[in-house]
Amino acid sequence: MVKVPHSVLVPVDFGDASARAVAIGGAIADRCKAAAFRLLHAETIEAPVYFTPEQIGALKRESRALRSQAERFLTEFGRTQTQQAFSTEIVARPAVDAILHAAAEVDLVVMGTHGRHGPRRWWLGSVAERVLREIARPLLIVRAETTAAVPALFDRAMVHAAAPLAGTSALDYARDVAGCFGGSVIDRRHELIEPSIEDTHATILIAAVPQPRTTLWLSNFGEPLVRFSPVPLLFVPETAEGASR
Repeated sequence: MVKVPHSVLVPVDFGDASARAVAIGGAIADRCKAAAFRLLHAETIEAPVYFTPEQIGALKRESRALRSQAERFLTEFGRTQTQQAFSTEIVARPAVDAILHAAAEVDLVVMGTHGRHGPRRWWLGSVAERVLREIARPLLIVRAETTAAVPALFDRAMVHAAAPLAGTSALDYARDVAGCFGGSVIDRRHELIEPSIEDTHATILIAAVPQPRTTLWLSNFGEPLVRFSPVPLLFVPETAEGASR
C-alpha cells in the first residue's frame, strides 16, 4: 500500500534543475515528516587502459581529493536550497546505476530535468527517462523553469492513468502527499492529459506507471511526458492488480 514518503532521495548534478529538486524534496520531507532526506551525487573517473601503474596511482589520489571537494560542495549546495536536514552521498558509478541502486532504499525520488531543452540533456534529460524505465519507486520529476512556490506544488494535483491501469495507487498517493500540503486532488484518470491539465489548472500531474514498464507505455506516455509536460510529474508504480510496490 502506498503511503506518504518516509525517506526522500534527490540526485544532484549541481545544476539549476537539481537545485529546484532539492528545494521540492526538502519541502516534501518537511511537510510529510519524512525520517530521512538524502542528496546523492554520482561521478566516475576511470583510468584509460594505457595508463601506467604510476599514472593510475596519481589518478586515484586525485580522485580522493575531488571526492572530498564534492562532498563539501554537495553539502553547501543543499544548504542553499533547503533548510531541511539532509545527509549526503558521493558515489563513483554511472548516474543511472547510482540512482536506481539508491532508490531501492527510499520511498520517493525527486529529480530535476530540462526535458527537451538545454545542453545538459545527457544528464538531466536522458537520465530521468532512463530512470523512469526501471525504477520501482514513486518518481517526481521537475524542471528548473518550474516557477511556482514550492508549497503550491500540490495545490491542484491531477491524477491520470492510461488504460488498462486503474490508477488507484496514484489516486491514493496523490491524496496522501497533497494532504501534507493542504492541496486538492483532481481525478482525471483515463481522460486526455493536455486538455485536463489546462481545464483544471493543475499544478502537478500524478500518473500511474505500469510495474513492470511496458514499451508501449514508455513510448506513448512516459517519455513524452518527461519531455513535454507543462507541469511537474509524479509517477506512481502500479502492478497489474492495481497495487503499487
